[in-house]
Amino acid sequence: MDLSKIPAGKNPPEDIYVVIEIPQGSSIKYEVDKESGAVFVDRFL
Repeated sequence: MDLSKIPAGKNPPEDIYVVIEIPQGSSIKYEVDKESGAVFVDRFL
């Protein structure tokens, strides 16, 4: 993935795109809240 090709967002600084890097095999699992769009820790393995 070429990060330089990702636009800042739809309406920066209010609405921006982000890249979240999660290592393979991580013991922390994340979920996206569909209502708010927020990413949160769902559980620890």
